Amino acid sequence: MLSENIFAMSFNSLWSKIIILFIAYFAPIAAMVHVMLIFLALDTISGIWASLREGHKLESHKLRKTVYKFLWYTIAVMSSWMMEHTYKLSWTNLSCLIAGFICFVELKSIFENITRITNEPIFTRILKLLKRKTTETINDITDNDKSE
Repeated sequence: MLSENIFAMSFNSLWSKIIILFIAYFAPIAAMVHVMLIFLALDTISGIWASLREGHKLESHKLRKTVYKFLWYTIAVMSSWMMEHTYKLSWTNLSCLIAGFICFVELKSIFENITRITNEPIFTRILKLLKRKTTETINDITDNDKSE
C-alpha cells in the first residue's frame, strides 16, 4: 500500500515535470498560438452570428470543428517550429509563415461572415469608406491652399 502511494507520487511528479518541460520548450511560440486562437474565436463568433441571422440552428458537430481546427493549427505551428530549431533553419521563419497563413485564412472567413451578416461585401464597404475619407482629405487640402 505504501509503495503504491510512493509510485503514484513519483508518477504525478514525472507528469508535472513533463508538462513543465513541454510548456517551457514551446514558450517562444505562445504568442503565435494565442493570436491564432483569437482569429479562430472571432471567426467562430462571426460564423455563429451569420448562421443565426440566416435562421440556421446551432449544431454541436459543426462547433466541434472549431476545436479540431485549433488543435491541428497548433500542431502545424508547433511542428514547424520544432523543425526550424532541430534542423537549424535560421534562414526561415517557417512557423511564422504558417501561423500568418492560418490567420489570413481565418481573416478571410471573418470577412465572408461579415458579408453574410450585412448582406454587403465588406471590401466594398471599406473601399467606399476609403474613397470618402480620401475625397474629404483632398478637399480639405485644396480648401487650405485656396485660403492661403
